[in-house]
Amino acid sequence: MIAKAKAGNVKLRPNVKTHKTMEIAKLQVDGDLSNGIVCSTLAEVSFFASNGFSDITYGIPITSIKLFPLYQISQSTGCKISLIVDSEVQVDELKNFIEDQENAHFGCFLKIDTGYHRAGVDIRLNRATGLELAQKISGEKNITFRGIYSHSGHGYQAQDTAEAQNICLEECKMARSFADFLIEKGLDCQIVSIGSTPSCGSSNQFPGVTEIHPGNYVFFDRQQVQAGACKEADVAVRVLTRVIGHYESSGHMLCDAGSLAMSKDLAPQDDHFGFVEGCDLVLQSLSQECGKVMTKKTSTGKRAPYNMDDYPRGSLLKIVPNHSCLTAACHPLYYIVENDMVSLCHL
Repeated sequence: MIAKAKAGNVKLRPNVKTHKTMEIAKLQVDGDLSNGIVCSTLAEVSFFASNGFSDITYGIPITSIKLFPLYQISQSTGCKISLIVDSEVQVDELKNFIEDQENAHFGCFLKIDTGYHRAGVDIRLNRATGLELAQKISGEKNITFRGIYSHSGHGYQAQDTAEAQNICLEECKMARSFADFLIEKGLDCQIVSIGSTPSCGSSNQFPGVTEIHPGNYVFFDRQQVQAGACKEADVAVRVLTRVIGHYESSGHMLCDAGSLAMSKDLAPQDDHFGFVEGCDLVLQSLSQECGKVMTKKTSTGKRAPYNMDDYPRGSLLKIVPNHSCLTAACHPLYYIVENDMVSLCHL
């Protein structure tokens, strides 16, 4: 992704929520801790700021209850923290908070909605509202308007590379157009930040934007394969689980990886929760602590039986997850396997 960003002439501001580790974060920024990153929880902001990162964007629209913890982190570490806002009340809360604190200062991105419809000002319908918010941010003391921020999360449902690329290009087009609109109105909109792993991973050009902020690409997963962001061989994460029983009458085996080990996200083209590496088995259904493993459905919708002798009770299965961000968050550490060497990476 570093090479892709350089080739596309954009800055990479990686999201670190997928892995939550210093080891992988350093790889994402090529060892430069002054490179900006995006975090999704207060715990992540605290951890990465305390370990030397100096430019962190808290990537969730801000609420007043989180301002003081973020202020404390900034004061104790010297980290420059930027916030995401998409409403007037957030700016007012931020202004009032800063007035009551000593040496408080935050950067601020205006969140825009370019198609995901989760958060942000819908600039197709409310361009004037977006302008008013940007002007309000820019007019406040001790708040620096850094630019606009969009997340194309709908790219995760892309069915193929072409759809993911179109999402990326549309996001770039909308963000650039709105940034130019703000500039025409006299605002200093230096940063135009867009992206998600499926949209950025499937694209090589990012016309009109200044930076991208994907995060899932450090692991990839089944969703990314189907969106065309990567190939099967690029998926770096597996969940290791044991067979705990066979149930011949219903044609399934039980493993000890349930929803708390995998999450319950689906991939766009699948009706299961992951596939078993090296065979035609899938993790078909989940309860909290265990999962039902079956053969894939055939074109007729039926399932062939599997040979129980090939998977004795206690044997290990490697499951490739649909969504590595949620799957990784279910575990306290990773086993890093490289050239038959195993090391630990703690969250």
